[in-house]
Amino acid sequence: MDLFDTNLKSNSEFVLFHDESSCDISKFLYHGYLFVNKFSLKEILSKLIEIKKLDERDKREIHFHELNQHSNSLNGKKTKVALDWIRNSRMYLEKGKIKFYCFGVDKNNVKNFWTNENTFEKNIYLRFFSIGLKSSIRWFRINKISHTYLDNGRFDEERKKGIYWLNKNFFKSNFSNEIEIKNIAVISSNEEESGSEYSNLIQLTDILLGVVRSSFIELGVSQKGQSQLVFEYSDIIERFNKQESAYNVNGEYYKKYCYQFFPSNSSLTKNEFLNLSIENVLKRGGFYHERDTFKEANAKKISIIYFNIPNIEKLILNYK
Repeated sequence: MDLFDTNLKSNSEFVLFHDESSCDISKFLYHGYLFVNKFSLKEILSKLIEIKKLDERDKREIHFHELNQHSNSLNGKKTKVALDWIRNSRMYLEKGKIKFYCFGVDKNNVKNFWTNENTFEKNIYLRFFSIGLKSSIRWFRINKISHTYLDNGRFDEERKKGIYWLNKNFFKSNFSNEIEIKNIAVISSNEEESGSEYSNLIQLTDILLGVVRSSFIELGVSQKGQSQLVFEYSDIIERFNKQESAYNVNGEYYKKYCYQFFPSNSSLTKNEFLNLSIENVLKRGGFYHERDTFKEANAKKISIIYFNIPNIEKLILNYK
């Protein structure tokens, strides 16, 4: 079937784009799953490409970690493209045309899972990937994934290793009911290298993933573009790290956007993680999303300092 076939029986068919990213500062590994409604795929892809052309970027790659220039600066065209992309993604999320799920593996709460914390081990990597993808499919109530595109991680040796493990046999064993196995492809995020316009959606996945990752760490003064994108999405990020707003059924992003972290601080062992059913693994060390963004944590620090200054109330009254 052609990917843009309009003779679809249901609007619950999605195309999946996946990317991943590590953060050495916070010691998290992040998986990003971008689901694009097949009915809306052509519209969204055309818009992404149109924005690039308007800013004279055409087939050039946009990566979150490269966005150091402010969008209004002379060299900030990449940031401007990324900013326009995520502004449009808000609308697509609200209308249900895309869904985005970020699964953060909290290495701080993983006790002795890795022989070397800077490298992956096959069974552990695949287990985390499975938990993330199964959770996103269930949370978003996705019936069918017609096509799956995985970023090839051409400059990342650990990612290349993960892609080697994420083969069709793995998907057939774990996702045969949800994913069309024959339509799984590994592509470069570089459109000129891949020869595919879908590289733009891998880039969008990278940007959405980078926004989540960087919301929880302090960005440097030179990372102006990244800071701009984090600020642009801060209201969405900050409604999903609180129980009440994250699960507000009347929220415009409910069942459309989500991030969760795993595992919580528990005594979950490597053997349990690999051998228990996923349901039992979650019981032993479940999901959590209560985590202050850097902005929130910094505001709390300032508040604590402020209210612990001797005679602060007297000083305020005298100033008035």
